[in-house]
Amino acid sequence: MRLRLNYESFFNENDNIQDLIEPLNKLDLLRAVSYITNKSRTEKDSIETINNWFRNPLHKLNLIPITPTNTSILNIFSSLKLLNYIYEKEDIKTDVIIDTDEFELRLFKTYLLLNSEQDKIEKAGKDKLPQNGSDEHLSASLLIMAYHDHDLQNYILNEVFLTQFIKAIDFFQFIENEPKLASHLSLFLSTYNCKTWKEWTRNLLNLIIPVINHNDETYSEIQLEEDANFEINSNFINLFTVSIDYNELPDFVSLRSNPILKIDEKTFIILSKLFLVERIFKSVVFEFSLKINVSLPKELQVKDFRSIYCDHFSEQVLLYNTLDKCFPNNNKWIKFRGEDFKKNGYSAEPDYYVRFKNKILLFESKDVILKGKVKQSRDFSILSESLKEKFLKHGKDKKAILQIIENIKRLFSIYYTKIDNNYNIEHLNIYPILVVHDRQFDTPELNRLINIWFRNEIRENFNTKEISKINDLVIINIDTLILYQEHFRKRGEYGLEIMINKYFEFIRPTIIKSKEEFRQKYLNTSISFSLFVARKFDQTNFKNQPSYIENYIQKLDLK
Repeated sequence: MRLRLNYESFFNENDNIQDLIEPLNKLDLLRAVSYITNKSRTEKDSIETINNWFRNPLHKLNLIPITPTNTSILNIFSSLKLLNYIYEKEDIKTDVIIDTDEFELRLFKTYLLLNSEQDKIEKAGKDKLPQNGSDEHLSASLLIMAYHDHDLQNYILNEVFLTQFIKAIDFFQFIENEPKLASHLSLFLSTYNCKTWKEWTRNLLNLIIPVINHNDETYSEIQLEEDANFEINSNFINLFTVSIDYNELPDFVSLRSNPILKIDEKTFIILSKLFLVERIFKSVVFEFSLKINVSLPKELQVKDFRSIYCDHFSEQVLLYNTLDKCFPNNNKWIKFRGEDFKKNGYSAEPDYYVRFKNKILLFESKDVILKGKVKQSRDFSILSESLKEKFLKHGKDKKAILQIIENIKRLFSIYYTKIDNNYNIEHLNIYPILVVHDRQFDTPELNRLINIWFRNEIRENFNTKEISKINDLVIINIDTLILYQEHFRKRGEYGLEIMINKYFEFIRPTIIKSKEEFRQKYLNTSISFSLFVARKFDQTNFKNQPSYIENYIQKLDLK
């Protein structure tokens, strides 16, 4: 963690962003800031940034001597904030000629002003932290520093790309097998002049894969060739230049909605590779939900497409199919889907249930996000309230944590007799698991905070003997389950609940000799389960291409 330098670190003037940016060409700015955004994840040293930023050696001579060591300037939040600002800015025509030296200096000052804005927001957030010494103080302190940009900064693009395409293919298969959506699929394919969804996906692959492999040392630009495939490629790339009407506005909604900027019919700038890749699956859902559905005759339209997506696909297809593959297929492993409970007359059931002897894994799935303003607030009171509404309670509605607790009560009372009663209450070992569908919930320290709330509820609802049989709640990203499904299924030391045990053993507090050692240990153990698993598998050959990729290649008729 390095000190982030701001405007006051270098200048004692009265510049403002509007005046600095106004005379600069919008297209030049977008190209420059797209490049800066690419560099934000890897370039962490201030002196290196200054050396790379300026061509004029005089600027370097003036700035480097007053630059503290072990500091940074570039960060993904200011980069995206600036990119978003420029994207929405009007391109004002002016007779003022700005040379390269002045362009670089104006852009540098603008960037530092955005860093200063961050400092003000963070200072205000620190003033609202829970009282020092309270259960939530340490977790709150870390969350307000990390939650706003962790998912933007920490990712492996190829893995995000892989899970997005797997979800997209699964979604197409869901659409294909849903009779009332047959007209939707036909209209969708005709729009792109494709005979099958496999052809549509292959065409998209041909466009996206080269972009992912673009050199990060510069900005990414696509030049379409006017050949026989021009119309097809143009249709596909325009898919990412049309705004998505998000159900819940995420942070940087304009950029997420439009990760590609159309310059002319042949030229396109990639504003964010991450947002482009994350829109692969979302774009497909968007097309069906908000374009195809409303374009059909009324008698063929689906009243609430979002509900079909969340209930029938997100849970009943994506969650069920993924968890089915995370555990062995034999009589020793008892697996029930939420639908199995409903068929037996139960309500408020687990989303997924797994038992091995007296070991029970209870899954609740929540396909939600925090709104952009909440996520970016850096105010723990705002963050915690929104998190509780999503995962604890909203008004009278019980959310995931309380739903899990109700189902734990049912396990102790052997309530689900029609489903499974072949376990010994005295030897129960219960694993509560919250499955999320967005990477923002992989933010460090979030799992520890959610567990504070979970443990508070546990103490109010169970006696000491029962509590001893309930493990801590773990948050698992659906992408982690998708990526490592076959490794969890192989069992051994990598079985899912075994990895959960290792995770909580890793993050458990230990006796520390000094404050600095405690600080470092606390930071190291604040990581999410998903990151913990990724690091464990980095030490094995599990990062090699998983065999299930072959199944998806076969689904697309790819060689």
